[in-house]
Amino acid sequence: MRRHADLLAVAVLSALLALWSNRWSDADLTSVAHFFDAATGTFPLRRQWLLSAVLHDGLKWLAVVVWVSLLAGWIVMCLRGVAGDLRRRLAFVLVASLLAVIAVNLARAQSAHSCPWYVGDFGGRGQYFRLLEMRPTEPGPGKCLPSGHAATAFMWLALLPVLVGARRQLALAGVLLLGGVAGTVQVARGAHFPSHILLSAALCALVVWICAVLARK
Repeated sequence: MRRHADLLAVAVLSALLALWSNRWSDADLTSVAHFFDAATGTFPLRRQWLLSAVLHDGLKWLAVVVWVSLLAGWIVMCLRGVAGDLRRRLAFVLVASLLAVIAVNLARAQSAHSCPWYVGDFGGRGQYFRLLEMRPTEPGPGKCLPSGHAATAFMWLALLPVLVGARRQLALAGVLLLGGVAGTVQVARGAHFPSHILLSAALCALVVWICAVLARK
């Protein structure tokens, strides 16, 4: 339990920051407004090539390729009878990361919160509402909270329970940095509010922590 305090810290701090950004302040709105062009009623960076094709689609497919490659490596290990401990560590990363992504997407599918570009303040028709508030009469299409794209970075928090010392700290810093980049891209494009990114980090960290506790890592 104590060994995974960093995962719990990420989960709790991210959730608190999400509440601050969305419910206790106007940070969500002001952050996204910075990238909105009121004159045209659009987000100019929404389809910008570097952000949409490389840092959005590219990062997403990179996560898929890495995960499938790890799965292929695990299968090869099983077929060749490679050391059981290494196989178990790799299996944990595969399962925990996949469950983190599934959890984020299940939560997103049930969410009534819409992406910024569907909200009335930013050219859409949906009503903006804060976390823990009653759903408005016209919230828009919803299904935007938490961020699925950010989860393709935060899913790799699953590496932490199989690492120790400096490697674990480096992995944590790297994953948080990657998640921050992925999240910033989506905020700039008008695809997500900062709270959506933070709650994705919180949920991924919580799922990985639960997996680590159950697996006794």
